[in-house]
Amino acid sequence: MPTIFAVYNAKDAKIANDYEAYAKEKKIPFARALPAIKSFEIYRIDGVLGPGVAEPQNSPTEPLYQFVAKIEVTSLEDFGLAMQTPAMQALVQEYSPFLDPSTVFTMGHRIEPGA
Repeated sequence: MPTIFAVYNAKDAKIANDYEAYAKEKKIPFARALPAIKSFEIYRIDGVLGPGVAEPQNSPTEPLYQFVAKIEVTSLEDFGLAMQTPAMQALVQEYSPFLDPSTVFTMGHRIEPGA
């Protein structure tokens, strides 16, 4: 099952709180109701725990992103079609003012032993 990750920031701290409320009320329920989406979760990043490597250099002390969304879809084609619907385009127009324009969708797959 294809997995999409979105990593993003809100435009500022107050807007981050407004976006979180909006996501709970509208974005998450909307996305979870789409047939093309098998799972939709948004995580708000609370802080940096510490370096993730043995010999860190220039490790950030603040998170690079405020939010990460994990979206499992039936197929990339189905997701692409869902993104083109008028309802989805309206939702994107609604949530876009909350977010920094550097928001990106990335694709990934799970790494499993023996796979």
